Amino acid sequence: MKILITGMNKQQCTENFYKTSQLKIIPSHISLIACLRDMGHEVEQRGVTIGEDLSSYDKVICYIHNPSGFARFLYNGLWLLGAREEDVILAFDDWQTEGIYKGLMALQDDGKLFRKYFKDMAERIPDNIEQYEQVLNKGLAAIEAKKHPMLVSAFAGGDLSLLIDYPKELLYGFNPNPYHINLQSNFNPLFDEKQKVFNYAGLIQDKTKKWIKEQNIGDWKLKKYGSRKDGQDRVIEPEMVNIYGQQWGVLMPGYFHAGSGWWRARPLQVADAGSILIGDWKEMVLYYDDDELASIKAHELIMMSDNQLKLVAAAQKKALYTTHPLDKDIQQEELKKVLT
Repeated sequence: MKILITGMNKQQCTENFYKTSQLKIIPSHISLIACLRDMGHEVEQRGVTIGEDLSSYDKVICYIHNPSGFARFLYNGLWLLGAREEDVILAFDDWQTEGIYKGLMALQDDGKLFRKYFKDMAERIPDNIEQYEQVLNKGLAAIEAKKHPMLVSAFAGGDLSLLIDYPKELLYGFNPNPYHINLQSNFNPLFDEKQKVFNYAGLIQDKTKKWIKEQNIGDWKLKKYGSRKDGQDRVIEPEMVNIYGQQWGVLMPGYFHAGSGWWRARPLQVADAGSILIGDWKEMVLYYDDDELASIKAHELIMMSDNQLKLVAAAQKKALYTTHPLDKDIQQEELKKVLT
């Protein structure tokens, strides 16, 4: 099968975009492409050109994005969805699904579709983009209709409908970890001492202040990363993975979609680093299939000896690999379902 992967922003339309990105975060696209190619499919990831012939592709996977979030290929993605009705799969690579949908649907209001901001930011569009208004609106209508299959990167066992209001029979999840580039910490416990520190890394921190406060971290230091306005360090993903290995506790707040299984690279990174993950029970129990491991609270770590901390970290790692093994056959089977 010949498959095109595209979308509405630069990352969604560029293979290996992470290599030139600011934070070097590796998206699930990497795993999607690697898996599809291993299954024998011919795969391209690129932005579409408005008006091009896409008939040679058997399937098109189109990631959707909020127009206000540097969606430089917004018009290209909408044109695709308006021009092609069959064999199209929609996809999310951002958990802020509600904002993405609202942002796109707002373009249906008079005058919003061709705002100067969107046009100035757009790449590879004709000067007379307004003449494509009908097909662009058709693309918006296709998204609103929710009739295309929707592909979501997620750990198995969750309820994807918690992530988005979408027909359940059209929601398809896949766990990227088996084919993902899983970065590992180079921290060596034989030569270095792991710090009794809680790590919190996130770009959206306003929504998690209450959760962080509730953790009651006691005497352990809380080290935050990501918010420049608050004077925090902002490091690239390979450096953050190394930091996970240096610190015992890693805090990962839950969001509105807790229980959906929404995929993050962090659980596997923390497990491989020999550290302990503290998060929302609804998500944690999907990772470990173990109520006790999922229920660990930050204040409990403070009372543990070094040996106890090591045992908890090892137990989380074993449970994660048992519940979600790095089995490429499993990922292939997950993707076969959305392709048929």
